Amino acid sequence: MFKKGVFLKKRKLLISLAVSLLVILSGGIYIGYQYGPNFNFYLVPPTPKRDAMYALNRILSTGIYSENQTQKNKLRKISNEISKKNNYKEIYPLLEQALLIKGGKHSSLVTSKENKKDVSQYKEPIVNVKNKILYVHLPEFVGSKEQAKEYATTVYHGITKQKYIGAIIDLSNNRGGDIGPMLAGISPIIPNGKLFETINADGKSTTVTFQGSVTNNMGTKIDLGKVKKVTKLPVAVILNRWTASSGELTILALKNNLNVKTFGSNSAGYTSINNTYTMYNGTQLNITTDKIKKNNGQVLFNKKIKPDIMTEESLVKAKEWVANHN
Repeated sequence: MFKKGVFLKKRKLLISLAVSLLVILSGGIYIGYQYGPNFNFYLVPPTPKRDAMYALNRILSTGIYSENQTQKNKLRKISNEISKKNNYKEIYPLLEQALLIKGGKHSSLVTSKENKKDVSQYKEPIVNVKNKILYVHLPEFVGSKEQAKEYATTVYHGITKQKYIGAIIDLSNNRGGDIGPMLAGISPIIPNGKLFETINADGKSTTVTFQGSVTNNMGTKIDLGKVKKVTKLPVAVILNRWTASSGELTILALKNNLNVKTFGSNSAGYTSINNTYTMYNGTQLNITTDKIKKNNGQVLFNKKIKPDIMTEESLVKAKEWVANHN
């Protein structure tokens, strides 16, 4: 009887352990199925409909704008319409409508095909010295990690390997993209420390800092080793109406250098932060989630940046200023 009782107790214990493990496993599967897509983890491939609902939930939970009753009704209608669709072609316009409501003009939807096209159209920066003035044209950057490093090192070596009396950083037509390679390239000109803050829809702020060549809390981190700063030289920055998004934020970073003066025309007015959510099929949703708070306390939210010197001859005026500043 004693041995039988012991056996029954062990069997009950094993059954209890098995049940507990099953519960834990089931819970893990549920969590993975339900929340995994938030981290681009999928237990099973989602249908286009389910993939879109994950994306819509991200838009609703992170978009910077609060919605009025009319917009809430519109978003419910969008959700209902998505539940009836079975292919991405019909779903994309609905997600774009939701992006406009919750993210505004800066938000966008980029299909995997369009993203591959952007990578294939990588634009190289231009660096040269003429009449003892360094000229750097920073184009927008969208590309691979390898291209990011190439972009940054091209500019960085141009700045550190040559002699000059001052510099011109041309951000005209820079529509943005990944700010990390841009700031890493011109890192000798940007002081270490706080660049600005970002403020989300809940009012939570995050400090964006710069150290060496690395931007923290924003963009791709590009570490170029020990950076010798040359922040005492005059630096003219050129902007125009096509300077947007990360191009505009690069201006804000440069303005932390007291020897910087800006030339040109008002920027595009996309001074806000986008966070990217990638759908299962590779489509990217760039959702506007944060405002910008400058170090002087001014909050920017899709406001245009005005140059110090308004001019249609920005390059000429920039050269004159640098030459006469010495």
